[in-house]
Amino acid sequence: MKALLSVALLPLALAACGDLNPDKGDNGIHVANPDSERLKAMSPLNQRLALMRAIRDTGNRCHRVVSGAYQQYYRGMEMWVALCEEGKHWAVFIAGNSDVQVRDCDENPQLSLPLCRPVAPMPADPNDPGSRGGNAMGNAAGNSSRNAQ
Repeated sequence: MKALLSVALLPLALAACGDLNPDKGDNGIHVANPDSERLKAMSPLNQRLALMRAIRDTGNRCHRVVSGAYQQYYRGMEMWVALCEEGKHWAVFIAGNSDVQVRDCDENPQLSLPLCRPVAPMPADPNDPGSRGGNAMGNAAGNSSRNAQ
């Protein structure tokens, strides 16, 4: 009799557990993320420097970040995408507890992570020491003025 009763109550017990296969969508709850908020408030130059440091600190190579952008909230983390001078895109995930994870955007599909939306290189920033005198516009302008003399 007890076995019959437990078999009869099993579906009720499972129903009480809720959805056994929850969707992986956003549940509307977002964890506060002060680091990502500070990054959003930074100048483009400081954003690129912070993203480059995150990429390098995790053991990845990036000579210089030429562009970066916030992409989306994903599972308690804020996702940013950075484009390095070498042409590689990186996904930078910032957790609310300041943990940072960096992934090669080419590997995101295999890792079931959101696909990176590619970011275009930004125009040269006059405050960026890495772009002074080394960009194509500066060299072209300098060469044309020398050639005109």
